[in-house]
Amino acid sequence: MPAPLTIGQAADLVDKSIQKIFLKTSEPEVQYKKYFNFRTTEDYYEKDSGLSGLGEADFVDENAVITSDVPIQTYDKTYTQNMVALLLPITHRMWKFGIKKRDLTNIVSELKKADARKREKLCAERLDNGVSQATSYTHYGQGGAKTISVVGGDSLGAFDSTHTREDGGTAMNNYVYDGTTYNLPFDYAGLKAAHRTASLFVDPRGNPRPASLDTLVVKKGSANHFKAMEILGAIKSGKIPESMDNDGAAVPAFKVLALDYLTNSAYWYMFDSSRALTDMEGFQFIESQGVQLDPVNIVYKTKEIQVSVTSMFDLGHNDVARCWVASRGDSSSSSL
Repeated sequence: MPAPLTIGQAADLVDKSIQKIFLKTSEPEVQYKKYFNFRTTEDYYEKDSGLSGLGEADFVDENAVITSDVPIQTYDKTYTQNMVALLLPITHRMWKFGIKKRDLTNIVSELKKADARKREKLCAERLDNGVSQATSYTHYGQGGAKTISVVGGDSLGAFDSTHTREDGGTAMNNYVYDGTTYNLPFDYAGLKAAHRTASLFVDPRGNPRPASLDTLVVKKGSANHFKAMEILGAIKSGKIPESMDNDGAAVPAFKVLALDYLTNSAYWYMFDSSRALTDMEGFQFIESQGVQLDPVNIVYKTKEIQVSVTSMFDLGHNDVARCWVASRGDSSSSSL
């Protein structure tokens, strides 16, 4: 456990010659709920599965036996709750003559912000690491490194060209693909390729189930972010992006979700919010305990003051292959 904050570490707080002390910190925007389906639970773990529909009806010759069909059980996924916490220790003297006297007791609210940062980082990492075809990645936090699995119900990552179909049929792809090239850069051609990719989605029995992509996800302030705003402006004006032609755009307008915590500026993603933000499919964020400031603890031997925050949740996905597409933006092959 780290040593508590002492007067020696922040002597300015008790220096009478310094009139103003400011708490300088980031204000994390809550973005994860815009692309993860957020729900609550009372259980230590949850497990979801599904049942497919049927195939097609068929012709029946005179006096012949009617063809039969039964649904197929789909993949299942288990979500197990994890605790996230952070403790802020302060010596009694620092609290009395520094924090409290300077009216900086709102430093305690920084604990809640720390929890918010963890959530945003974890969710963005699912996108950053979802396109690599790895089954896990290493998350680095203040307490050390932790290996996090990123597989869904089909034992593959969120984005892949070989998502296993439940009935054993042709594998599904949710990398942006124009029929020739995978992982197109973000531009008008890439945008059309994303819609083409989503139009080829099928259900667990291979029946067409195209998605209607309506939200673009990019890193805030990246070239993709600026390009998206330019393309969106042209579409809303009834023009073809990146063209002098007078025809209308071939794709509909879309929402732009620019994430602070996405790290790779070349990656871009799109999803169908009517599917991706439901319990049935898409990325899931399942919370059993919201952000909670714990009661203040005083260490009697030293009078050290300890304040902590805790929350409990899990995140992941069972099936995003039918509502999300992604691109590494480098025109690379579908496998690394």
